[in-house]
Amino acid sequence: MQISEPAEYVILGLLNTRSMHGYEMFQLIEGGTLGQIIHLEMSQMYAFLKKLERLHYIEAEIESQGARPPRKIFQLTTMGHDIFLQWVNQPVEKPRDIRILFLIKLYFVQRLQPAQLTTLIQQQIKACQNFLQHLKSKQQTTTLQPADAAFLDQVVLSSRIYQTQALLEWLNELKNSV
Repeated sequence: MQISEPAEYVILGLLNTRSMHGYEMFQLIEGGTLGQIIHLEMSQMYAFLKKLERLHYIEAEIESQGARPPRKIFQLTTMGHDIFLQWVNQPVEKPRDIRILFLIKLYFVQRLQPAQLTTLIQQQIKACQNFLQHLKSKQQTTTLQPADAAFLDQVVLSSRIYQTQALLEWLNELKNSV
């Protein structure tokens, strides 16, 4: 078992700033920029918190609230902190992951390691350039007709090339704005 959902990294990132309870994290996500990047239901939040506890990335202390039921206050463990920092400082491998994972990384790098922002963007540009080269190496030089068996493969490949080029343009604009 390991981290498999972007929201799990978001939880680690939030706990990297301070200890908090689940509903507080949920409100921070839903009421801010992170809520524009990921969608999270409250039930998912608590399932992710349990999973991260089982992985020993976070731990909880029970806090009494007088007449109200006690609540769990979560904090990062050393292992959770290390896993998060390792993840947040690496570019994503596939351009499709930029829409969610890279934006989450930008969110936390800007807040926790602002000096690393340009480095992360530059690493992401390099990763996208490498991916674009890989895609272009698969391009056929002949023009295919719609009846050809490989026609749709080339249409999909062409779409991925254009998407990656557009992402590179956006990343370069981003780099120039920081």
